[in-house]
Amino acid sequence: MKIRTTLWLSSAALTLFTGYASAQNGPPKDEPSKPGMHAMYDKDGEHMGMRMKHHMQKLKTELKLRPEQEPAWVALASAITPLARPPRPDRVEMEKLSMPERLDKMKQMMSQHHEARVAEMDKHAAAVKVFYAVLTPEQKKTFDAKAMPGWVHGPHRG
Repeated sequence: MKIRTTLWLSSAALTLFTGYASAQNGPPKDEPSKPGMHAMYDKDGEHMGMRMKHHMQKLKTELKLRPEQEPAWVALASAITPLARPPRPDRVEMEKLSMPERLDKMKQMMSQHHEARVAEMDKHAAAVKVFYAVLTPEQKKTFDAKAMPGWVHGPHRG
């Protein structure tokens, strides 16, 4: 019985000491904490742009384009770019507003971002239709299966 109590107290003391030690290893109060997951990707979407570029290169290889199809591919690739993230509202300006005014401002910003996304989607759709028209039936099957992986089966499964 005495050994069990000693083991339990030792475990409790070790747990408390570990928690205290890890709290001491945090950033100093005057130093900002490290950025979270969202900060891994810069505001310009550099990471997304690199992923898209890699995907487009892979797709081009799989399509086995003929020389006469190259201009259509170039037009498609230049038309399809990741949409930049909308700017965040100025915190100081937003704090000056009343809650109803803040909500109206947020609604206006969301509406503008939505309109920009719809316009970008229209541009992408037009570019895809032009490119799709120059593909062979076999290339169309490949394009349908590989252009937007995960669309049919859910994210990260394509």
